[in-house]
Amino acid sequence: FKQKTAYEISACLVGSEMCIRDRYYINMLSVKRLNLDSSWSIDFNSVNFIVDPWLVGSEIDGFKWLNEAWHIKDPVKIEDLPEFKFLMISQNYEDHCHIETLKKISDKKPIIATELAYKKILKQFPNREITLMEENKKTTFEKLEFISLRPDKILDPIYFAVVIINNKNEAIFYAPHGFVLSDEQLELIKDINISLLITTFTHFKIPKIMGGDVNPGMENVYELYKQLSPKKTINTHDEEKKAKGLVSALAKIKYADYDKIESNNDINFIRIDNYIKTTIS
Repeated sequence: FKQKTAYEISACLVGSEMCIRDRYYINMLSVKRLNLDSSWSIDFNSVNFIVDPWLVGSEIDGFKWLNEAWHIKDPVKIEDLPEFKFLMISQNYEDHCHIETLKKISDKKPIIATELAYKKILKQFPNREITLMEENKKTTFEKLEFISLRPDKILDPIYFAVVIINNKNEAIFYAPHGFVLSDEQLELIKDINISLLITTFTHFKIPKIMGGDVNPGMENVYELYKQLSPKKTINTHDEEKKAKGLVSALAKIKYADYDKIESNNDINFIRIDNYIKTTIS
């Protein structure tokens, strides 16, 4: 038996500390708002990516007379974006798939997108590297796995949810328009540990012929929390935007009481209403 010197013991302890530290960083999850709506920089499993960037100008749904909206607070400038590997686009609508923003971001950055957004981006940027996120099955991309969940409906509007999974089977559930999970979808993700639920808290309703419940509000948040048991919850797509057009004229909007939600703390809510990077523990 050889007794270790103090130097060897010290080196061993330092090595152990580094392993613990490195393991922490590998599994760390952090998020940063890029606007007050639904654009994010996410660092997950040491992979940084941008979600649904709308960072310049207004967004138009079809026609200006129908709906045009602007941010109430300037978003992060494109030149000030943190370093990132790729873009993820969850919906084909302008406030998620903002073509003017995508034109200003380097075309060397690959994109992964749900089906309808994929088709829209491919049409606009036929030479860009674009990956289709498959529905109800895992798509491996940039050291992460993605599952696109499509709602049980045929007619527009169709709002997807996305599950982003790391190599520890931990996941982010991103549903900027809320989501109603089918039994089959619940079965598909039942063994995944949801670290973070990102979803809208706002109830945004327009006439049924125009889309009905665009954002389903807190009732859906509580249902998703009950089904997914996430460690933490943050809100998204809740900006009180400046808007004009038929949609804003007819919309009935109920914003959440964030002070009350934060006080009750029954959904492990983390309030992020600034552009500061936040670590999700």
